[in-house]
Order: sequence, then C-alpha cells, then structure tokens
Amino acid sequence: MKYFRLLPFVLVFAFVLGCSSDSASSSPAAPSAPQAPKASDASTKAQVQPAKPSGVASLAQTPTAPTAPTAGAVVKAKAAAGGIKKGGILVWALEAPVKAIDPVWTTATVTWRSSQMVYDSLQRLDVDFQYQNNGFEKWEMQPDGLKWTFTLRDNMKFHDGSKVTATDIQKSAFRWADRITAGIQMMKRTTEGNFSDKSISVVDASTFTLNMKEPYPVLSMGFSEAPFIMKASVAATDANSRVATDGYEGSTYISSGPYVLKKWVPGYRFEYEPHQGWTGMVPEGESVWVDGVNIVEVPDKTTLLAGLKTGKIDYATSGSAEQYLALKDDPNMGMKVSSPGTPILLLNHTKSPGKYLNWRKSLQAAQDAEKLMSVHGPAQLWQTCHAIFLCGTPGESAAGKDMYNQADLTKAKEYRDAFVAESGWDLDNDVVEMVSNTSYQTHRDRSLINIARFKEIGYKMNMTMTDWATAVTIRQNKDAWDIFHTGCCGIPSNNPVMNWYLSPKTYGWHTNQTIIDLQAQYTRELTDAGRAKVIDQVQQSYYDQVSHISPGQNSGYHVWRSSTHGAHDYSDSTRLTNTWMDK
Repeated sequence: MKYFRLLPFVLVFAFVLGCSSDSASSSPAAPSAPQAPKASDASTKAQVQPAKPSGVASLAQTPTAPTAPTAGAVVKAKAAAGGIKKGGILVWALEAPVKAIDPVWTTATVTWRSSQMVYDSLQRLDVDFQYQNNGFEKWEMQPDGLKWTFTLRDNMKFHDGSKVTATDIQKSAFRWADRITAGIQMMKRTTEGNFSDKSISVVDASTFTLNMKEPYPVLSMGFSEAPFIMKASVAATDANSRVATDGYEGSTYISSGPYVLKKWVPGYRFEYEPHQGWTGMVPEGESVWVDGVNIVEVPDKTTLLAGLKTGKIDYATSGSAEQYLALKDDPNMGMKVSSPGTPILLLNHTKSPGKYLNWRKSLQAAQDAEKLMSVHGPAQLWQTCHAIFLCGTPGESAAGKDMYNQADLTKAKEYRDAFVAESGWDLDNDVVEMVSNTSYQTHRDRSLINIARFKEIGYKMNMTMTDWATAVTIRQNKDAWDIFHTGCCGIPSNNPVMNWYLSPKTYGWHTNQTIIDLQAQYTRELTDAGRAKVIDQVQQSYYDQVSHISPGQNSGYHVWRSSTHGAHDYSDSTRLTNTWMDK
C-alpha cells in the first residue's frame, strides 16, 4: 500500500504529470509483464523536501524527509570526482513530429518531452514517483488549512536573464488549471472559486498565497512538473490556444528551464543550447553537462535503428516494439522500460454518434482486448487489464470488470440497433469519423483492427490516417472526429483526478456528472480505504457510461548508446540534465 499512501502527496496544488517512469539501468532485465515499479527501501531513498509547512498535521500530511542521497546526487558526486566528460552535442531521436511545444495546449507526448527541455517547474518526480522540491525556498500553512504561503527560491531566472516571479507562477497556474481535473477541483475550493487575485494572491515578487474556502488535504506537497513555468505574458494565452502559431518565434518560448531553444524547424529538427547559469535543486543539484542537444524527428523505425547502430543517434524515445528484444540484448545499448500506461480509444461525446450511450456501448461490447494489445510487441511489454488505473497498483479495481473485453459482436449489434432507433442514424449513409496516425505504429495497428471490427457491427467508417502532429491538431476540433486513437496515463496519474482523459475539459469532453462529483470526493478523502472506495465508484461509472475505452496496459522503452550516461538516473523526465557522453 506504499504507493497508495503517496497519492495525497502526488495530487498537490493539483498538478499533473501524465506519463510513467521506472528505474534506469544500462542493461535491465525485461519484466514478464508491465508492473508498478518497486519502491526503494526507506533507508536508501532520498526525499528532498522544501521547509516543512507549519499547521495541522492531519491537513498538511507532510512526510519526514529522509537524508540518503538520490541517484542524481551520486551522479553529481561523480562529476566532482572527475568521472564525467563534459561537452559534445547529444543527438536525440524523437519518435513523432512536433506541432507545438506548448504542453498546456496539447497532451501529445512529444510535446511534453520537448517542453521539459525548455520549461522548468517547481517540483519534479523522481524514480520512486515522489515529488522533490525544485523551486521553493519554503512554504507555510495556517492552522485552519485555509491559507498557504509559498516563497520562491531566489536564483530561478528566465532565459533572458529576468527573474521568475510570483506573478509568473500565478498566471502559469491559472492557465494549467483551466484544463486539468486536479486544477479544476482546486480552483473550485479557493476563496473566490475562480481565477482571481483573491484565489491566488501575489504578495511580492517572490511570495504568493493560495486562499481556500475549505481545507484541501491533497495540497500537501507543492507543485508538480506541471504547470510548466511560463512568463506571465505568455501564460495569459487562452488555455485552448497555442502560445505560438508558426513554429519558433523567439521570445515566445523563453522560459526558465535547463536548455534554451535556439532553432526549431517544425517537422524536422530542434537545436538547444545550455541555459547559462541554470541550476536545479533536484536531486541535490542538477546541471547541464553537454554543449547542446539536437533533436531530430525520426518516425521511421528502420532509420532510427540504423542511426543508433552507427552512432549518428545517441538517445531515442519510444523504440519500436519489434526491435525491443534485439536492442535489449545489444551490449552497445542501454535501455529503460517504462512502467505501464494505457492505450486509449477516445470517443467524442459532444456530437452524434458519440453523445449516445448505446453507440458507445456498441463499441465497448465489440472490443477484443487480446488482439488489440498484441500489436504492442513481445509479451514483456503488454498485458490485458480491466483496471483503468492500472493492474498491479493501488489504483486497481474490479468494478465493472464484466464490461471489459466482451468481444461480443451480437451484443454490439443489439446496442447498435438501440442507438439507431433513438438517434435516427442511417447505417447506409451516415459515417463514423476515425482519426489515427502513422507516427506510432501501435496506434495505427489498433486503428486498423478497430475499423474492421466496427464495420462488422454495421457502421460505415471513414479513416483519417496522418502523422501525429496533424492528428493532434485535428483532435482540437470537436466537429472533426468521432473516434481517436491515443495512449495515456502511467503510474503518476493512476487516480481519478490525475488521469488526463477523465477531465471533462479535455479531448472526448465527457459529461459524466457522476465521475465529476467523485473527483471532488476523491480530493477530500484522507484514508486508503476512502480513496479505494471512490476509485471503485469511478471505474464502475466509467464502464457504465463508456467515457473512453482502454484494452489493457503496455510499456514503452527508451534506448541509448552505451557512450551516453545518466539520462534516467533521476527520473523518466527527458530533460537530459546530469547527462554526459564519453565518445
């Protein structure tokens, strides 16, 4: 139950990270099936914390900070001992085209990965999925739990040399909280219940307060890796609009992270230089040790493999499933298998046919999980799983399990007939619009299986198959699609308020009021038993109302040449700090 006890801490200022992590290793053994990572022993795990908040312990729930060094601190010690070769340009192959590096505007994984190079944050996740302080000098809570005061550390600066201020944090928080369930729930509980200066008040350049009308127990650990810190002028951009429209526009992407974006050719290449003078507090100090990072977009897996083998590519994210076994056994490669996430079939609830429950149930009844998950490669990388918050974790629930993996075309057609009767849908002429992409092979393969299956039910289907950058642009338009293939939500987001696609404001735009009410209840629960009960109720409603569909869980992997070191000594984050090359 260790991870369950961490959940209140992970929700904090309600900030979300929608990806997964696992311990790094240069030659890890492949797991028999994706599992939650094992937590380190308490005697060896570090927990770098800001000053302990004052106030009522039952509200603050602040853990005691262990003192053992983190993996990153060990790497830093190597640097001090002269064991690191600084310099060089690290070439990183990204798996899909990037349309924007605005991590609020889109959930695209490639956007989050490239964004972490540029944007900094006030807390970060470590390999044990615990938040570590990156930006606070201290914080305090009043005894009644209604007012929190946060003080920023003094040496955080933007790429143009100006200091990060409390106003920048306020505006960044407002923009992020406009999209994410955790932020939505938190803002509802503030004094004004909205994005106002009375909800988050700027005291001075380094200090702000969060003002609540009722205690918010899950606010015990500060800020997570989102929201990313933006300049206030940039964060004023509407959350549903990109902060830039035509690629790199200079100051638009000024932030405070470890790298400065010097050049971006959309669809091809990023070039980053170190942010001179930048330091990170976590883990016990972060540094940039290379002269720069060039990101090249390499969606073709044959090209990616050749680049890794010849040394033209140093590091790659999301290696292909069919190359996993060969790369795992290659002595010239290092690999990190991530903890599991969930493939997702998004359903658009805002228009016909998706606004009809019987249509959604017809798709749910037709799902053949074994067949859909098999596209994820060797058995070490996937498993069927009924739990929307992942099997083998404290989020696992059996609620609604009978509606998972039905693979029943007869039942699917019964729901189809009920849908046609209530909606007037014309099976001969009306078309279901499905969007998928060629950048992620598993998305493409699952979409081909599903389109054939849905045609068997009797629906007339149209498939838009494009690259990932174009697909996520189409996804923004509520009128453009009915079904969208994607993936999401590993260990750090396996609960009702951290899960991106259970937010009523994100893609799919579900209107399940039961889930919305339960999300608020989850943030009030203080016990494992209370949270487990809410998870059961959320999962039951998820299956009853078919918010979206997931056939199971799968793990991806990162791979790098053995001449690259330290990429994941601290976390799964792709910031490439404390990373060096010996070539």
